[in-house]
This record gives sequence, structure tokens and C-alpha cells, in this order.
Amino acid sequence: MDAAGHSLCAHFLAETAHVFRPPDGCLHHPFIVPGGLYSNQLWDWDTFWLVKGLRALTPAAGHEFAATLGQHALGSWMNFFANQAPNGAVPLLIEPGRSDVFDCARADGTRNQAKPVLAQLALEISALLGSTAWLEPEFDRLLHFLERWRMLYGRADGLIVWGSDLAVGIDNDPAVYGRPEFSSAGLLLNCLYAAELAAAATLARQLGREADAGRLAAAAHTVGEAVRRECWDEVDEFFYTVDVQCADHRRRYVPADFPLGMDMGWRTLPLKLKGATGFFPLWAGLATPKQAAQIVARHWRGTDTLRAAHGVRTLACNERMYAPSVESANPSNWLGPVWVVTNYIVWAGLRRYGLQAEADDLARRTRALLTNDLASTGTLHECYHPDTGSPNFNAGFLSWNTLVLLM
Repeated sequence: MDAAGHSLCAHFLAETAHVFRPPDGCLHHPFIVPGGLYSNQLWDWDTFWLVKGLRALTPAAGHEFAATLGQHALGSWMNFFANQAPNGAVPLLIEPGRSDVFDCARADGTRNQAKPVLAQLALEISALLGSTAWLEPEFDRLLHFLERWRMLYGRADGLIVWGSDLAVGIDNDPAVYGRPEFSSAGLLLNCLYAAELAAAATLARQLGREADAGRLAAAAHTVGEAVRRECWDEVDEFFYTVDVQCADHRRRYVPADFPLGMDMGWRTLPLKLKGATGFFPLWAGLATPKQAAQIVARHWRGTDTLRAAHGVRTLACNERMYAPSVESANPSNWLGPVWVVTNYIVWAGLRRYGLQAEADDLARRTRALLTNDLASTGTLHECYHPDTGSPNFNAGFLSWNTLVLLM
């Protein structure tokens, strides 16, 4: 490891003093916070990515660090499910004084519950603890959470949709943000969901629950087929989020004795906004090898609309919503800035399909981005300008910046 790598590792280790938190209020177990502005908040996918990144430190940091990380990772998972509603909903944000900040348990499902990352988090915890035995008495609660995704947000074609644009991770993604409730089958959401079902199937096998494992693996396969069928655009050679509000309304307006013509031959409509999410099916292993090769040739090697000096633009620079310089919270800005989690997901997808040269180049850019920030400001930030590398928002943010350790 070079000096820059050592400086990042030292920074991450030092910052764990601020992100490892003791029990507090309705958070009855030790937990992990993202850092920076989020000093007492337990967030859904931040926790998953932070644990995944910090786990890469355990070989060098030693047994005591690994034990502490395992304790706080397990505590975080337990906190989520200790606050699970009877209908299966798991809150996506918990604070010591508020067990469900966004009212995720609403029966109508318009307040999105925690993103489908909790089975994946359970796999990370099991790797830290060296066993899945801790999960055995909790597994049915995880299944209840996944069943709520299927029942409230699932569609007959295999995709799932966001209930609203509330806290969808990529906050102001134009394909989701500001759009009607239950209308957007987000690429991020469906890639996370496919990976979540596959992770749950792995856990079920490890627990000896073969029937559950088979059912979950089949469901993951169905989601992958739906993404390839509904979200792939053959003309643009790219994956898009799709609008699912396609329905034949003719009988509401056409007289009963008037002959109808062709039936609708489509169930979804692609929302053709080019963003980093178009690469996410590679991370989840949902793209065919041909699709992966087409995406990289046309949208990575063939143009710099998404590829930037410091990684992956979250929105292509030729989209009219592109605004990488805006600093914002609620929603945070994903209209072009580089986020390390996006760099990581694209990097992991490139590696998965054997595109090692491209993955190595993206890793170098990401490491340089963070080491330069640390050297110039003494800390890390939540996101960055794609061309200049200047920090955009929230000094002291740790969270998924730790994923650089895997790159």
C-alpha cells in the first residue's frame, strides 16, 4: 500500500470513534452513523455500505477492531428490526427520539420503507462474526420485510416501484424525483432488490431453510429477467428506469359499439435520462455479457458524458437537468456530482464482467479524488464536482467513502 492508501486507512480508523455509537433512546443496540451532519442517525443503505467498506480494514486493524465493527454492525441490524412495524415495514431512518422518522409503516406504502439492503447487510455481519447462527431467530422478520416489498411495490412483470420520491437514495434522480406515486421502477431499486433476494437465498441455505432458498432465488431470477426485458433499450444500448403507468383506457372514452384497434404492446415506458444507474445492472449481474460490452463501448469508452476526471457523473453532462455545482440537502444533489458509492458500484460491475482495465482506471481516479481531498481539507466530503474534484457538501462524511478500500 502506498502513502496515500495509508493516509486513507488512518483517516477511516480515526473516524470510527465518531461513527461507532452506543445505545441511545429507541436505538437499544450499538449502531453506526454515516458521519458529518448525520451524527446520531441510523440510515439504511449508508449502514450497509459503511460496514462493507470498513470490513476491508479488519485484516490490518486487528481483532479488536473487527469485534467492535461486528458489534456495531449487528446492533444496527437489530435496531432496524426492533423497530419493524407489524405490517413488516422497516424504517429507513431512525433517530434516538424517533423510531420511524419518515413514517415508513403507513399502510398505503407511499412512504418508502428501508431500501432492500438488509439481507446484504446480514451477509456482511455473518462474515464478520464467522457465523449466521445469530440470524436464525430473526430470519422470519427479514422475510416479512421482503414480502412487504413484493406485496405493496411489486408488479406482475417482476419489477418493483418506489411508493414515492421520498428518500430513494439517489435523491433527485429525475426519473423518480417529482414523479407520481408508484410510477417509477427505479434501476437502483430493482438492482438492489435482485441482489437482496439473492443474498437472502444464500442466508436461507446457510440456515438450512432450503424451501425459502429456492423461492428467493427464483424471485431474484424473475427480477433479473424483468430488468433485461423492460429496462434495456436496444436503440441506445443502455438501461433505463421505466414508467409503469401504462394502461389501456380506451373503453372509458370510446363508445361500446365502436371497434377497438391494436392492443397496447408494451407494459412500461423508458424514462430516457442517462445517468450512472444505467451501469447498475452490471453490479447486480443482471446484464448479459453482450449488454455489458455494449454499455461500456458506447457510454464509457465512446463518450465522456458519464465518465469524468474524478469518476462517474451521476447524471450525464448533456442532460438539461445537469447541475453538479449545487450544494443541497433534502434532497441531496445527484444531478452530476461524483459520489463514491456510485463509483464503487460501477467499478464492481466492470470487474464482474471482466473489464479490468476500465475498472482499474476508475479505481485510480477514485483513490486520487479522496486522497487529494484529505490532503487539502483534512477530511472527506459527501460528494464532489466531477471535473474539478472540489468537495461539494458535508465535511466529515464517512459512510460509503470507505468503499475506496475495496477498490
